[in-house]
Amino acid sequence: MLTIRPAVPNDLAHIMAIVERAVDEMNHRGNPQWGPGYPSLAHYAGALAEGSLYVAEDGALLGCAVFNTEEEPAYASVSWSFPGPALVIHKMVVDPDAQRRGVASALFAQCEALARAQGLSSLRVDTYTKNDRMQSLLRKQGFSLAGEVHFPMNPLSYLCFEKILTAIPCNSE
Repeated sequence: MLTIRPAVPNDLAHIMAIVERAVDEMNHRGNPQWGPGYPSLAHYAGALAEGSLYVAEDGALLGCAVFNTEEEPAYASVSWSFPGPALVIHKMVVDPDAQRRGVASALFAQCEALARAQGLSSLRVDTYTKNDRMQSLLRKQGFSLAGEVHFPMNPLSYLCFEKILTAIPCNSE
């Protein structure tokens, strides 16, 4: 049975092995979004220390993601539908051998539950413009395209998506 839980220190080696396999698969598909050294063990260890790293497992570790309210500075240029704080999804990865088995969907469901528990009204995420598989998954999960950003020291462009969890209040005059 697939479960989502907060990560523990013993998960880090498994996470990095999954990242390595996923990077190889992404590069094979023409997606250079991640590469050598990114994401690093330090990225995941930092998220573990702050309590924002979650793993998916069914007896074996199948994937992970970081959920927090930390937005990239480039997000300031995006015209988000909901201006309030959001739960942001970072560094989601699913083992290539476990893809298309609901692992990412379960991670998204956990993120949404956490956002609701924290009283947040939206989710945000970015993905490389040529990561068609993630974009398709985001749309299936109810996310909408919100804009495009560029990060310093990175020649690639990224699409930003958001999912509104509550009704947006109307201004009445």
